[in-house]
Amino acid sequence: MKCPSCGFNNMPGSDECGSCHEDLASLDGVVPRTKIEKILMSDPIKRLSPREAIFILASASVLDAVRAMNQSKMGCILVGSADRLVGILTERDVVLKGICLGKDLGKTAVADLMTPDPERLTDGDTLAYAVNRMSVGGYRHLPIERAHRTTGIISVRDVLNYLSKSFP
Repeated sequence: MKCPSCGFNNMPGSDECGSCHEDLASLDGVVPRTKIEKILMSDPIKRLSPREAIFILASASVLDAVRAMNQSKMGCILVGSADRLVGILTERDVVLKGICLGKDLGKTAVADLMTPDPERLTDGDTLAYAVNRMSVGGYRHLPIERAHRTTGIISVRDVLNYLSKSFP
């Protein structure tokens, strides 16, 4: 069982997380009571149809990264490759770490503003787990892996759109 607080993969039936010592006993046998709880606890991330991951090199300029984000209509870009993800650069990173500090985006490398080693989920993880990770980590975007390759990305907006379609 994955710990909802830190993501550590614990042995089935563990009462406490082996990494952060979070109580896991209360999670055993949790039964969804509402339709939204059932969807969150049972539907995997792949139901969101994660958008294809767009990558850029860490040495590229932030301006080039922003242009790629704009062209793909995504609020972030992954840094590295599908085989080796080294970071994520979001619109928020650009504004708070770049523009607000007066950096020249054409001369600043993506590596200088990116969030290194971003948390990743698999497309089989549940929506509840994704929402928890986004909430705990303060993330708006999460890279998604399949077979140890980064293949896609989801956002808070993707989760909300999926849920809204479940309640016409």
